Amino acid sequence: MIVFVYGSLKRGKNLHSFLKNARFLSEAYTKDKYPLILSRYGWYPYMSAKNSKGKLIKGELYKIDYNTLKKLDRLEEVPFYYKRVKIRIKAKKTMVVWSYIYAKKKKFLKRELLSEF
Repeated sequence: MIVFVYGSLKRGKNLHSFLKNARFLSEAYTKDKYPLILSRYGWYPYMSAKNSKGKLIKGELYKIDYNTLKKLDRLEEVPFYYKRVKIRIKAKKTMVVWSYIYAKKKKFLKRELLSEF
């Protein structure tokens, strides 16, 4: 399966080691716009459900196995903190892949919206 990561799981970020058994495929962008903001202390980003107020988000695609998926679900505290959902991304072609969005309501529109972390 393929996962799109946009924050602290990307190469060079502090949680990338969770993808040590994954294969990097390419950089990619979301096909739809999503609000992306930094956490209160700037340690990690939140991507919320898509809407017209967001931006196209730049991230990375990885091919992962089931064990890595379960580790990511635990890390992201699915379904309480984040939800794992299918989203459309654009790399060499448009694809539908797994990613994580913030599970709670957040006042994204009052914060600076980012396109990359």
